[in-house]
Amino acid sequence: EVEFPAPLNGAQRLARAATFYSRVLPVLASYKVTEAKLAAERGLLGKEVSEAEEEARWGELDEWGSSRVFEAISDLKGFYVKTGQVISTRVDLFPEAYTSKLRELQDGLEPMDAELVKAVVSQELLKGAPISELFATFEDEPLGSASIAQVHKATLLDGRTVAVKVQRPNVEPKLLGDIANLKRISKQLRDQLPVDYYTVFCELGAVLEDELNFYHEAQAMKKIAAAVRHTADGEPADDAPVGIPLPVGELTSRRVLVMDFVEGTPLNRLQERMKERNIDPNSPEAKLG
Repeated sequence: EVEFPAPLNGAQRLARAATFYSRVLPVLASYKVTEAKLAAERGLLGKEVSEAEEEARWGELDEWGSSRVFEAISDLKGFYVKTGQVISTRVDLFPEAYTSKLRELQDGLEPMDAELVKAVVSQELLKGAPISELFATFEDEPLGSASIAQVHKATLLDGRTVAVKVQRPNVEPKLLGDIANLKRISKQLRDQLPVDYYTVFCELGAVLEDELNFYHEAQAMKKIAAAVRHTADGEPADDAPVGIPLPVGELTSRRVLVMDFVEGTPLNRLQERMKERNIDPNSPEAKLG
């Protein structure tokens, strides 16, 4: 039987936070040290530092720092992965070394063992019976492995190809424990911070609890599919503008979701696919597509 860990206690949450900051703060400090060194060389020593030399120093620091941050996030997982995923999308705020390195967190995390995945599916959907009672085939290699779950391609006994989303057994206590830490800290610093982060983290915590319950995701898929199949006036649309995969029958539990399999390219790889086809991501053609 697969065990799903209990929520983290206060000491465990504190230990995770301490581990994260002990590994990330030296990276932040290195930027301050480099900034101070450059100022000293130019001011006190009167040394002329070229723009190219300065850029090379910052580039080297970015490569080292992004690797350290990526390793810390990959080891701790939980909400830190979610933070890294957000950073990877903010190319307007963070150096390219960070956004490209942390992009691996979108769907390139270390996958769960295939046998563990099958055990979760068996426990959640079949009350411990072999998954061969439900699936004709079930691929060991995941289509993607993210912070909360990973997805496998499978074939039902009736021949339908499906995608099976399986939640990581140990992810819920880490995610909710990290959010609890952030809520506690932001509440204590509420009057000192320019933004009410306590409210932000409270709302984020509620969203994460929904995300950890695949029944909610299944309902959301059905609602979105129904919405895009109708016009703004509520009339059925002749042609839906986008295809929405739907949950398959009753094959849904809190931690496993079986849905339609849809061929496509993940959004975070669109630019990569465009370049492979010699399409400039900033061209009018790309924007029209």
